[in-house]
Amino acid sequence: MARLTLNSIPSKYFTVNSDASDLRGSIIGMGRLLMAEHARKGVKSMNLCLNRADASGEPMISGNDYKEFNEKFQAEHLLYAAKLACDSTGVPAPESFEEFKRASLSFYKNKRFFAVLQGIYEEILTPILPRVYSEAVSVFADVVSVGFGETYQLTITSNDIPIFQDSSWGATRSVPVNTLYAKDYTLNPSPRSATLKFKWHQLIANDMDFGRFFANLTAGLYAKTMGMFSQAMTAAASNTTLIPTGLTYAFTNQNWMALANKLSALNNVAYGNLIAYGGAVALSKVLPTAVTGSTNVNMDAAIATLLGADYINSGYLGEFMGVRLMPLVDAVVPGTQNGNVTTLLPTDKIWMMASNGRKPLTIAMNEDTPITIEFDPERSGDFMIGANITVSLEIAAIFASKVGLITI
Repeated sequence: MARLTLNSIPSKYFTVNSDASDLRGSIIGMGRLLMAEHARKGVKSMNLCLNRADASGEPMISGNDYKEFNEKFQAEHLLYAAKLACDSTGVPAPESFEEFKRASLSFYKNKRFFAVLQGIYEEILTPILPRVYSEAVSVFADVVSVGFGETYQLTITSNDIPIFQDSSWGATRSVPVNTLYAKDYTLNPSPRSATLKFKWHQLIANDMDFGRFFANLTAGLYAKTMGMFSQAMTAAASNTTLIPTGLTYAFTNQNWMALANKLSALNNVAYGNLIAYGGAVALSKVLPTAVTGSTNVNMDAAIATLLGADYINSGYLGEFMGVRLMPLVDAVVPGTQNGNVTTLLPTDKIWMMASNGRKPLTIAMNEDTPITIEFDPERSGDFMIGANITVSLEIAAIFASKVGLITI
């Protein structure tokens, strides 16, 4: 099962022609480059924070060229949409981006203009968003591609351990039978939709970063996934068929090591291949927190346990007692971002698992099915644009490789 990654995107999706023979294709290629490069920077930053080798590859656009490339994409795709909108009415089209901005309000409610933008944005997102999304959730989920209308079937083989008993040459077949069971999962991707709003002026502003704009669309899908992840993991905590009682502990140093020891044996991996993941708040609680008089126990503990420069510089552990710590990027509960901000990940739970095992969640995604976008300009004084975005996916909690839970 090949995981969708940024490096798995075929080069044909980034074709940018130097002539005008296929202007629309070049515009789409530029948009895809911007989206992929913005995501690549995020992956690189995450890997640096986690002290991991950067697996996202070399950038296709350098830092200085990114800004110019972004400005070129902005001007060309808006002018292209404006020209097609004007061709349908016979009105002269703007010849420069500055001229377009002066006449921009005449395009704000032009259905033909937004129909062109929808088509361009859909073609940019369709091959890139699944890979960006897969990179974002790769810590806890395997993302697989499923054709439109198809069903993804997954068989999890047994983890039972055959029992070898003392026998004799004449009775080797009389020992008790060990049955190895398997379980089948079926995933049927279904539509997941979100509606967002942004201002018309953002679309044509000089500092509009379209790489970030497209990546933000992925952030909404990530928030949806984090909600489903949190729900699945919370339910699993009380389901002994998914997380056995012997793999659930309250946090102490001894319990941490006991869980790591069990998972190492169950998943047949060394300590160095175990990871503990959760929200940054939960992971930070493994640090000593007591202060006695003027003594900083945090610093004393860091020095005593050889946590070293990573802890002293950033206050964050790269690993704890041989197990790497991996923070998940939290997501905000929609609707709370401007008030009582609420995030989705629990602040008292840490999950431990093998880094090379099957992830707790499997996500089947209609990778090649167009991601639909519908723009709806509102008749409002602040010139808002509504955008409805739909993708097709399904998530299942698998837990094929054993996962442990620490409550802290």
